[in-house]
Amino acid sequence: MTTIFSFSKLLNSVSKFISEGEITEKKLSPQQKAHQQEIENAVLVLAAEVIRCDKNLNEETEKFIHQFLAKQFGVTGAKQRINSINNHLEIGTEPFTKIACKELKMLTTHGSRMSITGFLFGVAAADDFVNTKELRCIQRISGYLGISDKDFKQLKHTTLAGNNPYYALGLEENATMEEVKIAYRKMVLKFHPDKRKDDVSEEDASLKFREIKRAFELIKKQQKS
Repeated sequence: MTTIFSFSKLLNSVSKFISEGEITEKKLSPQQKAHQQEIENAVLVLAAEVIRCDKNLNEETEKFIHQFLAKQFGVTGAKQRINSINNHLEIGTEPFTKIACKELKMLTTHGSRMSITGFLFGVAAADDFVNTKELRCIQRISGYLGISDKDFKQLKHTTLAGNNPYYALGLEENATMEEVKIAYRKMVLKFHPDKRKDDVSEEDASLKFREIKRAFELIKKQQKS
């Protein structure tokens, strides 16, 4: 699955102690390296907290985490990063989550914490649609990070506009199951490869058809739980 996020290098703005042009390992002082490691460890804790929502650390999620962290902290240590997340999944992330957020508030700028929150949305979206439990988790973490409700809602809107099962069916999140079924039937008729309109290409119809089927199945699962 292709994530909608595209981040610039986090460490260009992430730390009060690391200035632009000093992010390569050779140029970092011992103190700066220590702060960089603290930031990375804290981000891993928060990623694990989001993954715990559905306990689904699959290949797509691992790939997304690796790509993001490689850009921010370098390509070395990829296996150790995933091992760290697995350890947190096994033993739990509380009270580490609050501690991680406290460290990030001390070591990073507000803009960097916004990027980290965006990264967490990417973690949630990497395997499928962002579900309600993941959304609540990220909102709680954003509060710990000092992200305002206004800023969080903007990040949420950006994410859910392209990654929400209700949005995929043209519905609000408070829609009833009956409304979901009606919307699903309409979308199926519109995008079924054999019933598509002339202004919709076969490829676009096929992609959209798979998306709405996946969205419908996820909503059914969510409403049953």
